[in-house]
Amino acid sequence: MRPHGSPGFGRNREQGSARREDHQHGPHTRYSPTTSDFFSEERIRLTFLILLASTIFFSKLGLNGMANFDDCFYAQKAKEMVQSGNWLAQTFNHQVQFGNAPLYIWLAALSYKVFGVTVFAAKFPSALMALATVILTYFIGKFLFNSWTGFAAGVILSTTYTFFKYARHCMLDVTLAFFCALALFAVVLAMRKNRNYFWLWGLAIGLAFLTKSALGLFPLIVTFLFVVLDRQWKVLAWPAFWGGLLLQAGIIGWWCWSQYQINGPLFLEEHLRGVILQKAYMGETPPWYQHFSFLVDMLTFNWLWTPLMAWGLWRLVKKIQTNHSTALFLLLWCLTLPLVMSLARYRMPWYLMQVFPALALAAASALSEVFSDYDRDKWTRWHISIGTILIILVNIQPFPLDMDREKDVRLVAPYVKYCGEKGAKVIGLRDDYYGLNNALLFFSDYAAQPLYSNVDQVQKEFEAASLVVCVAHQGDLPELQKGLKEWYPVKVTDNMVLISNQKLDATAVKTDTN
Repeated sequence: MRPHGSPGFGRNREQGSARREDHQHGPHTRYSPTTSDFFSEERIRLTFLILLASTIFFSKLGLNGMANFDDCFYAQKAKEMVQSGNWLAQTFNHQVQFGNAPLYIWLAALSYKVFGVTVFAAKFPSALMALATVILTYFIGKFLFNSWTGFAAGVILSTTYTFFKYARHCMLDVTLAFFCALALFAVVLAMRKNRNYFWLWGLAIGLAFLTKSALGLFPLIVTFLFVVLDRQWKVLAWPAFWGGLLLQAGIIGWWCWSQYQINGPLFLEEHLRGVILQKAYMGETPPWYQHFSFLVDMLTFNWLWTPLMAWGLWRLVKKIQTNHSTALFLLLWCLTLPLVMSLARYRMPWYLMQVFPALALAAASALSEVFSDYDRDKWTRWHISIGTILIILVNIQPFPLDMDREKDVRLVAPYVKYCGEKGAKVIGLRDDYYGLNNALLFFSDYAAQPLYSNVDQVQKEFEAASLVVCVAHQGDLPELQKGLKEWYPVKVTDNMVLISNQKLDATAVKTDTN
């Protein structure tokens, strides 16, 4: 047992026996030596893990469009960043906005530079960071326990629904999970190997803040809690620790100052008040039972692994009684964010993304401790065999992996673009601004504005001598037919219509529903 106050994580007794597992097989082994050696070979397991995660995250990534919220919103911001060349001021429909930290927008913009402005390019950074998170989780598990635990944690994380779902979205949260995991791994490395890893810790937290603002400070809170609860007071005397703090403060301060210079009052109103304070604690207090929504989300969406994760957490709690530093560290990683965010007013399933690597590690470490060498070999052989079949089927079969998102907008968008390039004014009927224009802007480069609430207002616009087109819904057609004196259909889909005040020849429109 490591005495209190000594720097670094103690090497726990079970770690030593677990590490020996990587190099030998117990008396329960029933496979032939060749077969067993093959599945216990670290390179084989890591290669399979990378192939499995790559298939889950990347296969058919560019098909079936994107969700209007929040994918198209971020994707459009990145597109306008490329168009304007201004990498500090984020815009939506060419109006400056301060609601989001910039890092994922930067990554998507760089992806556009490589792949072009496509759905695949918009989602690519998230999928890439998901793969990086799985690989990082593998190495964290290997370092804290053994390579089998790292492998099992990687498999669990890759197949956790919430994680792989949002890995395939143009959203910020999986990228945030990577930088948070990197920061916390840097803490482990700093305490056990070289205190200079605190510089990496500071850099990773700074980049996490640039990914999703205040939520990126979660590793900082976990680090301080661990230092206090594990009595790691000597850490506070290390220059590298304070250097890491200054580094993250410098990154955060630089970005906040750059935004304040653009428009200080609007930055404070939209970002500090609108994003951080209002989503956390300002506004109407929700009913008490809604504070348990994260637990409901876990049982609803991640039922496959939630029992095993809960069992792993319980084993970590029991180990704390024996002064088990690794257990305390993982438990703080798993529980700090959910407990704090459960008190907030605004909670969404993807807000838990940062803790999924730790939950996977908790589950895998519990399996590793109770499994014999024979059980570990069997678990590995089964998952590699089934996973290999899954990899082949997913990549050779034509079925999509994502829901068909914003299909009607994607069908209408080429016609909106065609009309917009002819100088048409684009308006909308009965839709909220972002609910329509996130996707419409990304797929057509034009927003419908203004948006009208009744047909009489559309009629006044249609009386203009210039070309005007209106985006409406199928349900509006009877009222449009009754209330408009003269109009022409441009494009009709299952749920959406595009009409104009002039007859158009749209046969030259190039369509692409993806």
